[in-house]
Amino acid sequence: MLPETIKLLPVQPLAAHEGKLKPGDSVLEPVRVSDREHSSAIEILARAFTGDPMVKYVAGEKAKQYVNKIYGVMFRAYSTKGYAYFDSPRMNGMILWIDSGEDPGLGAWIRGGALKMLTFPAGSLGRLMKVGRGVSKVHKECIKEHHLHLIFIAVSPASQGKGIGRQLMSLLTHEADSKALPCYLETQNPSNLRFYESFGFYVAKEIEISPELRSWSMVRPVPPRER
Repeated sequence: MLPETIKLLPVQPLAAHEGKLKPGDSVLEPVRVSDREHSSAIEILARAFTGDPMVKYVAGEKAKQYVNKIYGVMFRAYSTKGYAYFDSPRMNGMILWIDSGEDPGLGAWIRGGALKMLTFPAGSLGRLMKVGRGVSKVHKECIKEHHLHLIFIAVSPASQGKGIGRQLMSLLTHEADSKALPCYLETQNPSNLRFYESFGFYVAKEIEISPELRSWSMVRPVPPRER
């Protein structure tokens, strides 16, 4: 189990689009997201995902209006059982994952505000449900053993390209390796693939949710132990 605060040494970015740490960049000190800081985590998600292909597919021109609601419900539901960290007390980025054996359940979704999504326009709600059904089905097909499921990793646009995303991902991979567990994630943004591949993920399956949206399910196997 990761402590409330941990120190990580700077990691040299491998993905070209992620940028490089520069002299003077401070060592990040990730901190666990507390209950009173949920709104700050949701705000980071909203800023980072407003232009995401999934949000555009679901909400169209109203992406900015609905992104906070969509990710707010998801964060509140998954954080009940998950592990959420800010990059540092500055709160420029965040990551949240869950253990596959600790699914939050229907009650957490309801308490997180899922019923409010019923007020979405019928088209947006239908597309959101279509995405949910599609990725859930593929998740079950791609990995059946005990694993860690990456739900979110997000960096505020103004802080991107500084290695924050890589340091946050290192939290997940460190936890997975310490427990000898594989990892799983899904993304609907093809520009993310190289970043995840640099951490040992591979595309297990690609699906077409609609002509406007595709989804990639990725798995990170347990690394072989050094002898």
